[in-house]
Amino acid sequence: MTDPTATDPTATDQTATDPTATDPTATDPTATDPTATDQTTADPAVGGRPTDAWALLLPPGWVRFPTGEEHLRDLDEAIEEVVARALPDDLPRDSAEPHRRMLADGLRSTLADARAAGAGAVYLPTEPMNGVIIPGSLTELELVSDPGSNPLEVVSEVLADGYEESELVEIDGRPGVRVVETTLDAHPDGDLPEVSTRQVVYVVSRDQADGEWLILSFSTVWNSAEGEKLAEALVFFFDAVMTTFRWAGPGANPLNF
Repeated sequence: MTDPTATDPTATDQTATDPTATDPTATDPTATDPTATDQTTADPAVGGRPTDAWALLLPPGWVRFPTGEEHLRDLDEAIEEVVARALPDDLPRDSAEPHRRMLADGLRSTLADARAAGAGAVYLPTEPMNGVIIPGSLTELELVSDPGSNPLEVVSEVLADGYEESELVEIDGRPGVRVVETTLDAHPDGDLPEVSTRQVVYVVSRDQADGEWLILSFSTVWNSAEGEKLAEALVFFFDAVMTTFRWAGPGANPLNF
């Protein structure tokens, strides 16, 4: 199995939102919203196992962008919806249109990088929370190890790899591992400022016989002491989101959040 904390192409503080937007109904970014719509992250029509699909709860404003080649039309629709919400049609066309193109192009570039890195979907916060643009992203990947491998042996190998934090977890009845990796004062490409990154990764066994694994990787960045405090809170936020994770394929009961 490859390193689950490999660089996340979406881990930048350039989130898909209008920097001038405000949201008077935004909620606390460190708490999940029990009324949020479940985010099904696989096609439940494929296969016949409970782990053929999965769902989790996210607060309002988070959007799932499918990055697989077979979902390009769905991706375009998701981008168009985000742009329309951030820069509605009632704004002056001459001044708003360049910002619409910039937002759409930025999203497409970020998501193309994620696709090239093997991501199946990326979740981004597209609205501020309490006036704060959330510097975070959630990436979904699927991997295959040796068929028939004991999942506990695989996660034990991951635990022994010397991560900053690592622990054995159980996600809706399946074994997995949670690891944390922090990179301080990184120098990203381009004109972006120096930033630090914290990545929290859950690696969960989907099917022992076929050696299938699901990886959910949350990344957040900061470049100040205040930003680091927000990053620490966002780690708790992601761990809270993962408590809502449920398998949603045939035979599963995903409504028991």
